[in-house]
Amino acid sequence: MEAFKNLLYPIALTEVSPKVVPYVVTMAKQLDADVHLLHVLRRFDWYVDTYVSDPPKPDFKRIASDFETQLIQGVQEKLKAFQLKHLQDTRVAKASVVSGTHYKRIIEYVKTEQIDLVIMGTGTTIQKMMFGSVADKVSRLAPVPVMLVKSS
Repeated sequence: MEAFKNLLYPIALTEVSPKVVPYVVTMAKQLDADVHLLHVLRRFDWYVDTYVSDPPKPDFKRIASDFETQLIQGVQEKLKAFQLKHLQDTRVAKASVVSGTHYKRIIEYVKTEQIDLVIMGTGTTIQKMMFGSVADKVSRLAPVPVMLVKSS
């Protein structure tokens, strides 16, 4: 069996997130592993490029980029608060907030940070309908085992 020393918890920071924590904590303790937290925001310029082909003045791309930067800072604070509340007795190696396509950034993180196991929630039915299932894509495409925790 593989040694699972680096666990990744791709965290959505939704009502599902606290439900996944007991599984992350249990696995981290049983495996004596470090936990990595990763929150992925969709890039705002994606929306601008999609809906505005010839950007008018003011420069919506710059505005979106500035807003994205502020949002990342706010989410970093929210992630830190979540970590302090739910993972205070767990070794968290890294807590990151990035932007991009959810499943792609998760898989990229798995590769660059040498993650051994991904533990993630499946999301709500509404989230799956609106955005597709990130968990499904990660479980099919990740080069490491993926443990899915049902949200219901």
